[in-house]
Amino acid sequence: MFSLNNKISIRQMQALLILDIFGAGIIMLPRKAAEYAGQDAWMAIAAAAVFAVLAVYLMTSAARLYPHDSFVSLVSRLLSKPAGKCIAVLFTAKLLFNCAIELRLFGEILRQTMLPDTPFAVVCAAMIAVSAYAASKGYEARARIAQILLPLIFVPLIFLFVWGLFDVDLSNLLPVFAVKPDKLLMGAARAGTAFSGLELILIAAPFAVRPLAVRKGMIQTVIVIGAFMIFITCVTIAKFGPAEVTRQLWPVLEMMDLIDLPRAFIERQEALIMSFWIISNFAIVNSGLFFSSILLKDTVGKGSHSLYIIICMPVVFAVSRFVLSVEQADRIIDLVFYTLGIGFMIILPAVLLAAAAIRKAGEASAKT
Repeated sequence: MFSLNNKISIRQMQALLILDIFGAGIIMLPRKAAEYAGQDAWMAIAAAAVFAVLAVYLMTSAARLYPHDSFVSLVSRLLSKPAGKCIAVLFTAKLLFNCAIELRLFGEILRQTMLPDTPFAVVCAAMIAVSAYAASKGYEARARIAQILLPLIFVPLIFLFVWGLFDVDLSNLLPVFAVKPDKLLMGAARAGTAFSGLELILIAAPFAVRPLAVRKGMIQTVIVIGAFMIFITCVTIAKFGPAEVTRQLWPVLEMMDLIDLPRAFIERQEALIMSFWIISNFAIVNSGLFFSSILLKDTVGKGSHSLYIIICMPVVFAVSRFVLSVEQADRIIDLVFYTLGIGFMIILPAVLLAAAAIRKAGEASAKT
């Protein structure tokens, strides 16, 4: 631990990245991949994970250009100050929008599973308030929280799915390599939306105590996340079959709800499921508010990040109040990922690397 200086270890950054990615995309992932890839959905997810590793490589390469600069400073130095501020504002808008949509989906899941009569505004306001308080304590505090929350989410979750392996039909995963290449790529494109949140590496890299070691740590994390996604998808498809998975709105939640724990360990299993989801949603909203406040503070150049958290809170609440069906929210999430998400994960890092190469070439020619 690093004595309240907002510097964290690579291990802590890995824990934060896992929590930042583990959102609504995970519970819809088997359906999205199986829509095109069928029983070979796991292959589509593996292809999406390869894309995610490429994105991490590009983003960390861009961050390495000036490893101690903030995101706004890095972009401003390579592209110009106006460009840096405009891109930072666009990044902030994406993060806040993602927070709001995740909250909306979370509220819909909660309404359908446990609290049908509870007003969504109450749940939303409580989640934003708790997440904002944690975000106001800084990045190191977020890292400590992640180290606590990570085992609370994933140890029981892995136990549930391993237990679920005793009641599946593995023939639902056969035949292997049956899908056509174009369908596999479409499935990979759909599955890739589950990696939304990787772009936060661009902002988080300077917070690492060893910025140059971020690349290795983040690539390892993406590989672990990809393996976990493949495992969940295989178990879900083996349980229901690819055709049934594509008809379910929340296939992972359905799978978890059907797992029979020994000796009635928990009477209402959906309560256990939602406890995982509450923690995960808290982490996502917390990260969105924190990084948005950091971007706004660096853009304006004055004030503390806590002030900008207060400004962001009503924006997230207002957007989350838009009445959207689950299908509409899902389509919006996909649209944002295929535009701004890929823009920040692939296009912007490539542009920054190209700008740095041009500048280096210009400096070399000037010396000669």
